[in-house]
Amino acid sequence: MKEMDHIIKTESEIRSKYQITIPEEIRSKAKLNIGDKLIWQYDDVRSEIIVMPKPKSFSDKLWGLGKNQWENEPADDYVKKERESW
Repeated sequence: MKEMDHIIKTESEIRSKYQITIPEEIRSKAKLNIGDKLIWQYDDVRSEIIVMPKPKSFSDKLWGLGKNQWENEPADDYVKKERESW
């Protein structure tokens, strides 16, 4: 797979009341439905607008994040080693 093969690029127009239509291909891939909320973010450094679906539950969305971090060393051992280094 090429580096950018997983990215969909498309466009939409800003209408008179600053409304936009989310292109069907994006809505479908992101599984967006009427009533879903979006989070908007602007990156000053890159001059980019980032739009993402707002999770229905942030705790569900973050569940398991970083689980691979502790594959080689149990978390308790890591914390113990860090405390000993103080």
